[in-house]
Amino acid sequence: MNIPTQIHFPKTISAVLVTFLALPLLVSSCSDEHKAQALYNQAMVALDQGLDGAAVEYLTHYIVRYPENPRIEEALFQRGTIYHLYQSRYLDAVNDFRELLQRFPQGNRAMEARLGIAEILEKKLGDCRLAIVQYQHLISDYDTVTDNDLYQYRISHCYYNLLNFEQSMLEYKFFVANYPTSSLLDDAYFQIATILQTVGDLKEAEKAWRKYIVRYPDGKRLLDAKFGLASTLEEMEELKKALAIYQKIFDDYDNKEALVWRIEKVRERLKIRRR
Repeated sequence: MNIPTQIHFPKTISAVLVTFLALPLLVSSCSDEHKAQALYNQAMVALDQGLDGAAVEYLTHYIVRYPENPRIEEALFQRGTIYHLYQSRYLDAVNDFRELLQRFPQGNRAMEARLGIAEILEKKLGDCRLAIVQYQHLISDYDTVTDNDLYQYRISHCYYNLLNFEQSMLEYKFFVANYPTSSLLDDAYFQIATILQTVGDLKEAEKAWRKYIVRYPDGKRLLDAKFGLASTLEEMEELKKALAIYQKIFDDYDNKEALVWRIEKVRERLKIRRR
């Protein structure tokens, strides 16, 4: 009697067997997905309720337990945002945003994560050199051009904070030339005049202040620009002109103490001249 070495099932039975054997895996996968979804939802509910500590705990548990889940990019972004905006844990926020960029360089949250890094480095950690690198990436690495003027402006300002006035001036001039419709244009012209005065190029500073005043007669920094013009004229020994401007803006200028000091100083110098 020949005993068959293999048992051949009909195709329909084979398909049923494969499906039956795979059922535990499918059930386990569905169960994990439901658990992951429930955990993520708990984090979002906690965040909506203002419970940032609980939200971080849920998100951390989610990130550790389900590192390959489709929502992991969003979880990293949300936890980093909580660290940044609600808990002042800036280094932890940067680490989350950097992990997001490393794992999802083309992800939906990549650009926002890089912006978060740039703003934390510049405004919270005071590392303008690294912030500049991030702003440059924001300009060069993404298709959108909506906020490129803002990033260029921040680069210019970062160089100013680093006391690299020459490079700051170049960046502001680049900004003026390339973003003529930006809402930050008046600030850029203001900063150019400030730099010129700071480095002692007083004639050019005077021109820059007058240019700002003419260009923005209703500008939000008009009074500061007039003060800048007066202080530049004072440094140029144009004391009467400086005094006239100080007196003209006195009623509207907020920092009366600084203005009184300037006026008294100029008057004393004028008295000395008359002797």
